[in-house]
Amino acid sequence: MHKEWFEPVLAHQLDRVAAPEELWERVRNPRVEKRKGVPMSVNAARVGACATVLLLTIWLFVGRTSVRSGDAGEIRAFVKAKAGIDLPLRTQAVGVQLTGASVQKGSVEVAYRVGNRGGRLLVGGHAASGGPRVFTWSMDGRTYTLECATPQDLKMACGLCHIG
Repeated sequence: MHKEWFEPVLAHQLDRVAAPEELWERVRNPRVEKRKGVPMSVNAARVGACATVLLLTIWLFVGRTSVRSGDAGEIRAFVKAKAGIDLPLRTQAVGVQLTGASVQKGSVEVAYRVGNRGGRLLVGGHAASGGPRVFTWSMDGRTYTLECATPQDLKMACGLCHIG
């Protein structure tokens, strides 16, 4: 390239010039435009709320392995849905009050009370050691175990499934 004529032309064309007055007005008084859309904090709150609802749903319905209830029908439906076992629990067991049930690894535990003493009915799993407060039997390929606080409670606990 020929620097002799090129540089003087560029120097003349690229020389300093005065800025237009409207440019200085925009520099002195900038306009702050409001962003359109939702602020980021609101989006974060929405995502957090959705995650909370999802976790509660999973915890309450999908991952639930126990139920607290005194209703034989509710406990029976829960055990059937979670373990596939249809327990013949009586609606009105005389002297026995159901308190809940839990399902873990193929076994079911139904909790109950006779008076102010607790007991449990285990279905599946390992049979408890025998004794005056434990009664074990097999039916339909499953092991059933009644555990009570006193030997007299065993007679009452039979009322969970059988008539008196």
